[in-house]
Amino acid sequence: MIAPFTVLHVCTGNICRSPMSERILDGLTGEDVFNHGAGISAYHDGEGMHTTSMDELEARGYDCEGFKARHVERAHVEASDLVLVATIGHLEYLADRFPEAIGKTFLVRSFGRMAADLIPELPDGDVATRGKALVAAADERRGDYDELDLADPWGMGRNAFSQVASQLEDALKPVATALQGAR
Repeated sequence: MIAPFTVLHVCTGNICRSPMSERILDGLTGEDVFNHGAGISAYHDGEGMHTTSMDELEARGYDCEGFKARHVERAHVEASDLVLVATIGHLEYLADRFPEAIGKTFLVRSFGRMAADLIPELPDGDVATRGKALVAAADERRGDYDELDLADPWGMGRNAFSQVASQLEDALKPVATALQGAR
């Protein structure tokens, strides 16, 4: 069963950043939000999550079970209400291949700041209602926010993965609050 609001998380290989983003938002939201991920490269297709990403997530209390990397496909984008990407390069890649999805595709760190500011303006209602309103309002204000990339920790030590996880938590906590409203 697909949840009422679906979020696609995208990075390069879908083994470091996007799995952390996917699993963090999944841990912050309920069953009414479906999180899935993909990479713009098929190089790691079918592989598990990078071990340091997994270690960092588990240390923070997030579930890593059952993860397999995959290459982004049109069906993933079309099935998603929101697409969160790690870098401007990923945003440009998706805009080139799926131009119809640009209105729902955002840099994850920038979207977190947008979500924090937009929480008071969102309508009451279920996750789907709030999520669609959040995406529409963020798209209208896209130019008002700095474009913040999420650095690639690939080949780096645990501290780099920890920094990425902290940046993702900072970005995704207001997204979860915006989607779920007061609980």
